[in-house]
Amino acid sequence: MRFAIFSSSFAPDWLIVSISHLTTLSSLRLKMLTKSICSHLLTTTPTDPGELTTPGFNSDLSPSEVKGCVAALTFIVLSITRVHSSTYHKEDERPLDGTVVTNELHQLGLTRESAEGFSNIYDDFKAELVAWNVNTMSKGPSRLSSTNWRLVYGLSSGGYTKTTGSSSFEPTPSPAPNNTLDVQMSLQKTDNSRVNFTMSLSKFDELKMELENVQQIIAKEEARVNK
Repeated sequence: MRFAIFSSSFAPDWLIVSISHLTTLSSLRLKMLTKSICSHLLTTTPTDPGELTTPGFNSDLSPSEVKGCVAALTFIVLSITRVHSSTYHKEDERPLDGTVVTNELHQLGLTRESAEGFSNIYDDFKAELVAWNVNTMSKGPSRLSSTNWRLVYGLSSGGYTKTTGSSSFEPTPSPAPNNTLDVQMSLQKTDNSRVNFTMSLSKFDELKMELENVQQIIAKEEARVNK
């Protein structure tokens, strides 16, 4: 199912999983977290996942589930903001008002009360978030200049990694306690900054699927514009 809050695209699988954890939060706690995320986005301060585990908040979630909740709400907030910031609207796109946001979040698995709470909090920050996003877009993001990758086999003996890939990474001690096969990526941006990360093969497959979906959306949009 396609959702207006995601620019008429499908919801990512990882988001569905994280929303299942969000449902364990009361509507009040979800509103508090949404407000915190919106505030932090406007001040460019990273949202601290520890806010969910502070005394009296919620101690039932594991650290990874906490990070998933923060990531899910941040993704939703940013996606809705991008839709509002768009300079055009697709012909079949519905107006993205509070009712649509509430209904679609409810369809994704949130309770009606939590979905309405999120929508109300977002509406309070909507104007500022849209202005922030437009300003960020006008500056232009750093572009990707090169990518490097390697497969990493973690030796159970704790020795050095055996690798193969598109560039000559230096060998590093393996952090893996057991035999695992991971993908390491190194992204060089035009501002000379670099982003390095490691993911499992299953996560790499998910990333590949998401990038293929993005590629299809771009192709459709280019075809629409060039008509």
